[in-house]
Amino acid sequence: MFTIHLQQLRFTGFHGLYPYEKKLGNQFEVNVSILADTAFSSVSTDSPPVDYVDAYQTIKGCMDIPTPLLENLALTIASKLLHQFPAAQKIHISLFKLHPPIQQFEGKVGVEFDVDRSQLK
Repeated sequence: MFTIHLQQLRFTGFHGLYPYEKKLGNQFEVNVSILADTAFSSVSTDSPPVDYVDAYQTIKGCMDIPTPLLENLALTIASKLLHQFPAAQKIHISLFKLHPPIQQFEGKVGVEFDVDRSQLK
């Protein structure tokens, strides 16, 4: 088992429940770890079982689609990555809204969870 990390990916997106979030947008941070079930010695130098460039493009594509709930967006990203990479067994994902619409609030809000291949339908 090995893990590929894509960390602190920053995107501008139009995710949220409120109309002004959909209009003005926000900054988001995505962290993804892809746990793959392949022995390192069997990894081909010509075609890795999980390509981080392709994984990034999948994440970016999902972030480009406005989604009301961060939970649904994170689940969509994790599910697409598991479908895209047969060697991937589990995805750990965290997704943060960096400037939430909360008055006098400093920090960020987000969701984090694991999606296992056995959970796919």
